[in-house]
Amino acid sequence: MPPESVRPEKLEANEVGAAFAARRDLGPQYELELAESLVDRVNAVIDSRLAEKRSKRPPLDWAQMTLGLGSLALSIPLVAIVSSNVPGTFGLMLVLGVIAIVNLAYVLTRAIHQHRD
Repeated sequence: MPPESVRPEKLEANEVGAAFAARRDLGPQYELELAESLVDRVNAVIDSRLAEKRSKRPPLDWAQMTLGLGSLALSIPLVAIVSSNVPGTFGLMLVLGVIAIVNLAYVLTRAIHQHRD
């Protein structure tokens, strides 16, 4: 793999044409070597593009995912308990409101800390 600064961005049409011209000049005995060289060049371009896409993707926030799934898991029994004990929708709104506030507080705290960095 070429170094980071030498990675090709794009495979030019004249490079492919040059490979075919070299094949005509050198003959069929060098066909395999020319094909391997062209495949290596194409692979380098693909690797470069994949590395660029990977570097642009933000890392997965496991804490936020855990908080979201935990909130969902806790909300089910809490809603069942509150609904059986408190008539009306007040208990339901209270449980969901508290869970929403906890999640919102986490998101805002993360945003503030990321903004400082």
